[in-house]
Amino acid sequence: MSRRFAVLCGTWIGLAAVGLPQAGVGVSGADVIAARQASLDMSSITFRAMGEAMKAGREASNLGYPAAALAKWAKALPRMFPAGTGKGETSMNSQALAAIWSDRAGFDRAAENYVDAAARLAALAAANDTAGFTKQLDEVDRACHACHVRYKEGAQGPPKK
Repeated sequence: MSRRFAVLCGTWIGLAAVGLPQAGVGVSGADVIAARQASLDMSSITFRAMGEAMKAGREASNLGYPAAALAKWAKALPRMFPAGTGKGETSMNSQALAAIWSDRAGFDRAAENYVDAAARLAALAAANDTAGFTKQLDEVDRACHACHVRYKEGAQGPPKK
C-alpha cells in the first residue's frame, strides 16, 4: 500500500509541476525577435566567411566548425518564429511576413530544406570534400533565398538602413 501511495503521490507531483511556471524561462516576443535577428545575422556572416575562405583556397576541413554551427542553427530556426512574433505584434521591427504563420507547413518545408542543405555542408566539411563543399555553399544559399522570397520582407541579407 505505501509503495502505491508513493507512486501515486509522485505522479501527482509530476503532473502538478508541468503546470507550474518555470522561473527564468519566459521570453518575450520582442526577445525572440531580437534573438532570431541576431542569430540570422550571425549565420549570414558565417556563411559569407565560408564562401570567402573557399575563394581564398582554404580546404573544407578548415570550415568544419562554422559549417556544423550553421547546421545546428538551421535546426533551431523554425522554433524562432512562434505565434505572436510577427510584424506589429511586438515593439520590435520585424521583416517576417505573415505567410510564416498563415502557411506554416510551407515555411516548415522551406526550413527543412535549409536544414538538409546545411547538414550536407557540414558533412562535406567533415569529409574534407572541398569541391563538394564549395558547390554545397550554393545549395545553402538557394535554400536561404527560397525561404526569404516567400517569408521575409526585403532582400536576402541584413535589413537596409
